[in-house]
Amino acid sequence: MNDAVHDAMEVFQTHGYEGTSLNHLLEGTGLTRGSLYKAFTDKKTLFLMALDRYTAVNTEGLRQRLASGSPKEAVRAALKAIAQASSLASGERGCLVVGSTTEMASKDAEVKERLRRTFARMEGFLREAIERGQASGEITSRNSPEALSRFLLCLIEGLGVLGKTGRTKKEMLEIVDIAMAALE
Repeated sequence: MNDAVHDAMEVFQTHGYEGTSLNHLLEGTGLTRGSLYKAFTDKKTLFLMALDRYTAVNTEGLRQRLASGSPKEAVRAALKAIAQASSLASGERGCLVVGSTTEMASKDAEVKERLRRTFARMEGFLREAIERGQASGEITSRNSPEALSRFLLCLIEGLGVLGKTGRTKKEMLEIVDIAMAALE
């Protein structure tokens, strides 16, 4: 079942929720129609499981990158990793969080709430790193940790959007450099 959720996550990431057909899911997961419905009941249940998996993996990765070492360098490393990932071919497939937010958040309260919680977790991890950096003097105190964490969250999600347009690694890393200047 875990493999099927992972495979479905990639299908939804590629096609979006509305654009994902039953045939896409069957091809992408390798399941038969009966097995798919027996395991997941319906498309939305499978989508929510895939979204939860995607957000858990990605928010944990962000948390780990930000949790230790120099706060400023941890922020830089996290942003660079996201920028680089967004510039790869997988970046053109897109971020499931970005895609789900733009496609579904205004139409589906359950999806909107899941995404709101994801953004809150990400913002919290960023805020903690910024607070550590401000306490040590590595990060400017001109702006509040809350404002800087919202700024960085917008930057992260924006990198995911730009990645869909085939931006180069160099272009994406230039954005990170500008963002880091805002923390000085």
